[in-house]
Amino acid sequence: MKSLRIFVICLLLFQVSPVTAASSSPQPGYTIKTTYLYGRAMQSSPILKTLRTNVPVRYTTYNRSWSNVYIGNTKYFTPSANLKAGIPKMPSADRLRLVNKANGLPSTYRSPQLVTLTIPTVYQKGSERTLMTAEAAYALAKLYYAGRKQGHTLYALSAYRSYSTQKSLYAYYVNTRGVAYASKYVARPGHSEHQTGLAVDMTSQRMRLGLYESFDRSPEGKWMLQNAHLYGFIVRYPKGKEKITGYNYEPWHLRYVGVTEATMMKQKNWAFEEWWSRR
Repeated sequence: MKSLRIFVICLLLFQVSPVTAASSSPQPGYTIKTTYLYGRAMQSSPILKTLRTNVPVRYTTYNRSWSNVYIGNTKYFTPSANLKAGIPKMPSADRLRLVNKANGLPSTYRSPQLVTLTIPTVYQKGSERTLMTAEAAYALAKLYYAGRKQGHTLYALSAYRSYSTQKSLYAYYVNTRGVAYASKYVARPGHSEHQTGLAVDMTSQRMRLGLYESFDRSPEGKWMLQNAHLYGFIVRYPKGKEKITGYNYEPWHLRYVGVTEATMMKQKNWAFEEWWSRR
């Protein structure tokens, strides 16, 4: 009886909440069901977090039925049936779709692969502006964590924007700053890259979580501009390419195209339109 009491006490002591991540190497995956994260590999254990369908995660196999999911440096347990290896890939035609002043999207266009970003965001999670396609969201998370290792903390200000949101935004700038200003900085509804789910505006605490050209002179901005291509992102509206892109320089605006394409554009100093005309 005494030994049984000791066993129960030990069981309670080791029933801790999130477990510190071990030295295993997590692989990229995503949730295929609404996923409950537990502190132990038991469904009777308290649910510590809930992840929605199609959220990018890092995970390792724990046993035949359970896997470990990593949020930052914290390890949780979840049934393996809720996870799938790899990240859903976009067709190249969608990933490399040219959206600009001359090429638009239908008002009803919305990628079926939109997921909530896992990196810090300015808007609260739940806002459409914290959404990106799964492939782009996972690449952005890799960029974010690489920056963190170098001491640079980035924030996503605005990612996905629907047609209706862009319509309201464009009308606001036309009414407050005029058509000439709006045409340099804000896309007309249906012509915004944000509607693709592949674009995101990045910022930092040093920028007071806003968008400023001086971002490219900040430590975070410099690092991002130098390394974005390694994770598949281009600076969509680069300096010196205003006549080609139709927009003023925006060091904060990233567009996901894939590592191979982003690296080529970086090496050739091409805007997306220049790459597109040579593809």
